[in-house]
Amino acid sequence: MEEQGEGQEEEPPVIPQAEEYDTALTNPKASPEAKKVYEFLLSTAGEKMLSGVQSGGTANNNETSEEIFKMTARHPALVGYDFIFLAYSPTPESWLWQVNYGDISAAREQWQKNGLVSYMWHWNVPATEKYWEEAQNGHIDGYAFYSKDTPFSIQNALTEGTWEHRFILQDIEKVAGYLKLLQAEGIPVLWRPLHEAAGNYDVYGPNGAWFWWGRGGADACKQLWKLLRDKLEGEYGLDNLIWVWTLDATPGAETQYAGWYPGNDLVDIVGVDIYADDIATKERQYKAAVALSAGHKLVTVSECGNIPEPFQCLGAGEDWAWFMTWDLESYPLNTPTYWKQLMTSARVLSREQMPSLK
Repeated sequence: MEEQGEGQEEEPPVIPQAEEYDTALTNPKASPEAKKVYEFLLSTAGEKMLSGVQSGGTANNNETSEEIFKMTARHPALVGYDFIFLAYSPTPESWLWQVNYGDISAAREQWQKNGLVSYMWHWNVPATEKYWEEAQNGHIDGYAFYSKDTPFSIQNALTEGTWEHRFILQDIEKVAGYLKLLQAEGIPVLWRPLHEAAGNYDVYGPNGAWFWWGRGGADACKQLWKLLRDKLEGEYGLDNLIWVWTLDATPGAETQYAGWYPGNDLVDIVGVDIYADDIATKERQYKAAVALSAGHKLVTVSECGNIPEPFQCLGAGEDWAWFMTWDLESYPLNTPTYWKQLMTSARVLSREQMPSLK
């Protein structure tokens, strides 16, 4: 890089304009509703950020959305759900704790009231084949998704003939069944699997990915992404999915982003998960996310703790499509006053301001 001389002004970052974004989803058979959602996000790029919150508890409800409504008299435009409890779903009726992803009433309500729906997947896997066999008989133990908590091998999972491969195919089929329920009701999904694999491998020490799907390195993770697309889209005919590739925002991780990226032909939107102790603009993360697709993909704050201030971000040329905070308890800067400011901002869309995209 040429050294900047005294008196020279630093050139501003090159920010992609809406006309540079890909105008179509990567699935040529995408559902009409999915296309409308994507076209809407393109239309608001650089002008508005959609407000969003992750579902709490069973990760299959609208409780956090309703809490925001109590604070601000507006609902978030986007609610995120999570297949984290897939192994338990549906729980026996005798259990005090209940989860059933076959109950899509929360997502249905969000969509019917013009909100958008996102699903992610904290993919719990069994430590051994014996744990998997026991789980199929109703005794679930030895499941985890953090690398430190499971020896589950992504390399084995990608190898035909192994129990790990049979397991992931069974899980993919199960999650496809739930996603089909959403498709049958015309509900498009901002689909965000395998999150945060890109950008934390070796950042937390040798072989130090957060999650098992990142522990095997970039090539294995990209193979798993491709397998998910081939199965969900090709075999199970799910055309309601908008594929969101999620980066980790750890400082220094951006040097690894390109090697992990599945490619512009397999990704619709690039997300960054940002947990910071401030609400300032996020230039480092934004520029890295934009550079990854050479400006062809919308970028979003796919998860956050404290919410980056939308007016400041958009004013700085950071065209984040939405923000989604993880919960309502853990992040001290997301005060009720700040939530009211956010939900009444001219730069933020609530569910009440969303058009029907049906």
